[in-house]
Amino acid sequence: MKRIVSALSLFGLLSASVALGQGAKPRVAILEFKNKASHYAWTWYDAGRGAQDMLVTELVKTGKYRVIEREQLAAIMQEKNLSLSGDIDPKTAIKFGKMLGVEYLIAGSVTELGVTDRGAHVPGGFGLPSVNVRSQKAEAAVDARAFSTTTGEIVWADTARDESSDASVYVMGAGGGANDHGKVDKILRPVVQKLAASFGKADVKSSGMGGRGDASGVAGKIANVDGGTLYVNVGSEAGVKEGDEFSVYRMGKQIKDPDTGEVLGQDETKVGRVKITAVKGPRLSIASALSGSGFKAGDTLKN
Repeated sequence: MKRIVSALSLFGLLSASVALGQGAKPRVAILEFKNKASHYAWTWYDAGRGAQDMLVTELVKTGKYRVIEREQLAAIMQEKNLSLSGDIDPKTAIKFGKMLGVEYLIAGSVTELGVTDRGAHVPGGFGLPSVNVRSQKAEAAVDARAFSTTTGEIVWADTARDESSDASVYVMGAGGGANDHGKVDKILRPVVQKLAASFGKADVKSSGMGGRGDASGVAGKIANVDGGTLYVNVGSEAGVKEGDEFSVYRMGKQIKDPDTGEVLGQDETKVGRVKITAVKGPRLSIASALSGSGFKAGDTLKN
């Protein structure tokens, strides 16, 4: 049996509108930050990618989120022929968020990244030594915002900045001090740490990781098939229980709007019906077939 299903139903595994099992962590993707610094001192340094990597690290360290690693995100976007960073609008956030399978998209810009050098020189003479005094001030600022991929709403936005200074003194060519021209990581990291702390205070919630209560209707997917054993990518985190039953569908050709290219829906063919026989972890369960055959990895379980 075939029918057309909505894009929300297809990509809504992680973006349902009701909370599910306790302990579910919001799934987050962080896009590469744009560099909008007007006087960019370190042209060799990819500040946007650096800020992205740092924010991934900081959010993972909290243990509160499921964050897609930058390399994994890049691979997914390449596979789906996507290109996105920096400034996005709510409509785009919904579309891309669901294609990436995340509940929140974080985007932003490096708005300030520069260094100011100052110095004074007193020449020697008449028995007095020469003196050179140098100082360096580095400043960085980052603007970031998080979008809900369910509603497109900006659920959090903030700006953070920081600065550092160092100095060096040379008398008759001898002396020293800190003068670190490779300090871009050092100045960006505290900025990103402030943003991570701010995002944590926003207390964004997971709307579910699948399961029977997921409002999108998508309960999960088959991750692997080993003979008659079906491994499913949802478990206790989604409130899945032994004995739960789901219908299984195989997704076919996408249906697109001929004018806008927007995905309107997709063909789906019912493969059969399965029953959960064991919950093995937060995002893993084992199922067996009640009806149908030929189940494959990627087939979708629906309520």
